[in-house]
Amino acid sequence: MSFIDALKRSAVRNPIAAICLMICLGGGIVQGVFPASGLSIAVVWFFGVYLVIAFRNIARVGRVLLLISFAIAVLALADGIGADIFAEAAARVVFLSALLTAVAFLRIAATRDPFVEVAGEFLTLQPPTRRYASLGAGGHLFGVLLNLGGLGVMLEVIMKGLKAHRHEMDDFVFEARKRRMVSACMRGFSSIALWTPFGVALNLMILTIPGLQWSNFAPYGIALAGVLFLLGWLLDTVEWWHPPSARGRASALTGDLPRWAHWAVVIVAGHILVLGAVVVALDRATEFSFQTVLITIVPLYALFWVGLRGGIGTIPDIARRFVAQAPGYATEMSVIASAGFIGLVALEVVPVEWIADHLGLIATRPVLTVVLLVITVFLTGLLGVHPMISVVLLAEVVNRIGVDGLSPLALGLALAGGWSSIICIGPAITAVVYASSIVGERPVTIGLRWNGVFGLASIVLIMLIVGGGVATGLL
Repeated sequence: MSFIDALKRSAVRNPIAAICLMICLGGGIVQGVFPASGLSIAVVWFFGVYLVIAFRNIARVGRVLLLISFAIAVLALADGIGADIFAEAAARVVFLSALLTAVAFLRIAATRDPFVEVAGEFLTLQPPTRRYASLGAGGHLFGVLLNLGGLGVMLEVIMKGLKAHRHEMDDFVFEARKRRMVSACMRGFSSIALWTPFGVALNLMILTIPGLQWSNFAPYGIALAGVLFLLGWLLDTVEWWHPPSARGRASALTGDLPRWAHWAVVIVAGHILVLGAVVVALDRATEFSFQTVLITIVPLYALFWVGLRGGIGTIPDIARRFVAQAPGYATEMSVIASAGFIGLVALEVVPVEWIADHLGLIATRPVLTVVLLVITVFLTGLLGVHPMISVVLLAEVVNRIGVDGLSPLALGLALAGGWSSIICIGPAITAVVYASSIVGERPVTIGLRWNGVFGLASIVLIMLIVGGGVATGLL
């Protein structure tokens, strides 16, 4: 049997893929502790091996972005771009792969805990008066903990509950409930981009925007997420002022939940708060960067979580699950690593002078810059460009131009606001496509029809808040 044939077998392919990711995780930590070591230049090749091994698991979007990354690398080499740029790009790719590997352990630990499933069911089965708040909070909470997988868990629970009571509802009530519940969940999920330290959005911006720190950004991001939550609740209240039950049969959803179900929500939220507090405390107490502390603590906490639930003997199970699932992370690994690489290297191909000549008019107009950034991320997202690409590129462009009066905080909030607004709307955005496969509706229906008004209202509100903060000197 040839080596290529052996790689086609999961018994060989999965462990090698897992080892490559663990090398990236270890390399990311060591690179953070010893920045001058240049270790990422060697480690990034293992990430390349992982992509080759798991290539058949990469969806079309990931393959397209890898092809674009390769083309940009060729152009950069042809232009004689310095090795230091590629070394910096390698460090960025290694960190992003390390981040996703660390979060993968957290996702495995969370999905093994029965409290997580009970918490999801409890939030879904709340009465109509509390349903938007519970589902919005559930989409947000599970999104912080499990990222896109958390959205899937909540939507699966919603559809399971609706289908179990389908015979009790006429068509209008069923469709109305599905629309309202799914929309609430997705709107809550979309705002995690504004603050969570465990997600890609904020970590990409911290890498790209000099001077941006999570500890300074998070309070403003959480406040903005709260404003968007209230906006979604207001729009939901206005749209459903006359509840569907007035036009058809609509008994309350019920389920066989344990008496301690409400405590499950508290426990899940507690895990997020404790993990976040540990990361922030160590970030302040040590000389290491926030990202280094994050990718070190998250997998350790995941092991602690599993051991706390089932004892030390259950910890090896998380390793077995990671090995089994390692190739399945290939799409998100390829997309996010490509975004980091493209954002850094692409602008080296375009002369800085050209950028300054054509976009220099915004250099003294910080409020206009905020408006343009939010609108650009939103519109490019509608056209199918994921915010991971547009946000990184826009941040790099603004860095090159240098906008007077635009702080790193304001720049981050503008980009994160645009990211948050498009996530539950763009028909080609991963979250919307993923939701459509679970809910059984077209992406255009879930994105534009169900959440279009919310998206437009959000970008207007974000531009007013962030632009107003810049204009008054508060941001």
